[in-house]
Amino acid sequence: MYKRQVWEHDYLGDSRLVDNCVQRLRAKIEADPASPAYVQTVRGFGYRFGPV
Repeated sequence: MYKRQVWEHDYLGDSRLVDNCVQRLRAKIEADPASPAYVQTVRGFGYRFGPV
């Protein structure tokens, strides 16, 4: 999907915005952010929330 379709204009911000938000969330809620138990990455889909 193109940035124009998502943001309705040419977005010049950080394209890794969601990744950065997930990283900050993991730092706050995970016991070990390097091995997340709650916010999990699902390859080809995105993220999911739930215990392992």
